[in-house]
Amino acid sequence: MSKIKLADRIKEKSYSIGVGEFFLDGAYEGSSSFSSEYSSGDSLFYAISDGVDYEVGSGIYGFDSINHYLVRFPVESTNNNDYVNFPVGLKEVYVTYPAKFSVFTANGQEDFQQPETSGVAFWGSNHILSYDNNFIWDNNNKQIGINGHPEYSIDIRGDIERSSIRSSGVIVGDSGVMFSGVSPLYSGGRQLEPFMRNEVDSTTGTDDVFDLSGIVDQRLLFKKQPPSHVFAGPSGDCGCISDYPVFRPLRFDDIIGVRQIINASGNLVVPVYNTVSEVESNISSDQIGAIAFASVDSYIMIANGTSWVSGKLI
Repeated sequence: MSKIKLADRIKEKSYSIGVGEFFLDGAYEGSSSFSSEYSSGDSLFYAISDGVDYEVGSGIYGFDSINHYLVRFPVESTNNNDYVNFPVGLKEVYVTYPAKFSVFTANGQEDFQQPETSGVAFWGSNHILSYDNNFIWDNNNKQIGINGHPEYSIDIRGDIERSSIRSSGVIVGDSGVMFSGVSPLYSGGRQLEPFMRNEVDSTTGTDDVFDLSGIVDQRLLFKKQPPSHVFAGPSGDCGCISDYPVFRPLRFDDIIGVRQIINASGNLVVPVYNTVSEVESNISSDQIGAIAFASVDSYIMIANGTSWVSGKLI
């Protein structure tokens, strides 16, 4: 069906009966015929009345070599808005603009705002096209503005409550997201990814310890480490007060008061001194199980918690 076409002062006589097509029999005086404005196949709004009943609807005008006629599709009538079974007699058939389908501006209403160039119309009711000068379409720059003239493709002005946007999802293209930078908490600028990636770094050594999984929903993961390594701060010979922790082999001086430990070869490391008195001066006997060797005196010494138990090597 073609688009509806309106025309003024189109009215013809008809003597057709029933609920089918109506044949047109010439214009009334002071009016024009359908053929003066319409071509066969054109759509229009019509009304038919015989002075008793009426029918209003959309129709299709047509003609052949003999007849001009109107195909009827009623939307309102005296027969419960269905086809009227018109009896014998003269009828008026004319082009109209049904109220049910009419569209008009709110001109004449007290709060009506006169439309301006680039203004956007919206439905104020089922029939009224209304206007608000806070909703602007800049046709030259193809931009939409709310509460002010747009400077961007979509520009929403106003305080936080009036300029907030709620969305179930946002798809960001190559242009990224622009932040204004007015907050002291961030510097603004363009963000090309929809998130800020978590990072590990070499300064603190977290890149040796942690892995990051995923892109957005990232999990912090430990990296695999070789056997006999512990996560510890700096060793006793670093010459520092403190430093970042790393995974490394455990040393005998990592635990205060412990003077021997298994070395990388799996052997027991025993501290060596020259004499028994040097052992007693450097290692307290209350360290149960502590072992030391006095090489000059040839004594193996084991602390029992209160004193040293020693045995001379032959």
